[in-house]
Amino acid sequence: MHFRPLPVLTISTSIAFAVLIVLGFWQLERREEKHALLREIAHRMIAPAESIEGLLINDSEAPFRHATAQGTFEHAQEAYVFAPRSDDSGTHLGYKVITPFRLTASAVVFVDRGWVPQERRAPATRLKGQPDGPVTIRGLMKPTAAPGLFTPEPNLVEHIWYVHDIAGMASAFDLKPATVLYLEASMSSPGGPDPIAEMPEIPDNHLQYALTWFALAVALVIVYLVFHHSRGRLRFRR
Repeated sequence: MHFRPLPVLTISTSIAFAVLIVLGFWQLERREEKHALLREIAHRMIAPAESIEGLLINDSEAPFRHATAQGTFEHAQEAYVFAPRSDDSGTHLGYKVITPFRLTASAVVFVDRGWVPQERRAPATRLKGQPDGPVTIRGLMKPTAAPGLFTPEPNLVEHIWYVHDIAGMASAFDLKPATVLYLEASMSSPGGPDPIAEMPEIPDNHLQYALTWFALAVALVIVYLVFHHSRGRLRFRR
């Protein structure tokens, strides 16, 4: 084999190759971290329910734990998260109902009470589902969702958001909740809302990303060699 590499191209290709390989191994490390997180979430979700006050002593370990709470809903400060649903009959417009819940110890947490169709967003259309006294609720603690770059701005007049932005809702209602986590209720109320258990959606695509970076590294080497061969700088002799 006869090989006369071009110095500048070889240096730049080597740097690019090294970067691609590092990115590939970085994604494999991220994959291990993600799998550890998923195992931790699975462990939390099968743990026995605890009082929300007990869980919030260390709220960094509260996400995805089952919790119970006693207190009173503050329906006058109800908020909504736009959440269309699809089934065999098509797509139905509707909202998740998010309500501040004042615990018996006076602290406030936000509760995702469930889903209502668009025509029943107004509380007056579901009065039976608006308990006005102390209640005991149960559900799963969920982390807040920060608005993304393409998330629509909330409608502060109608109290409509497009993600579970608990900090934004608290600010709009001038509340200081005990946590930016929210409780996704698992108990239904007569007349709605209807609780919808949503499993955590945590993407685990790191293996695909790693394979992509490694494949690009291999492709880069092939292009490098083919280029040299086309310029007569790489020849294979028997």
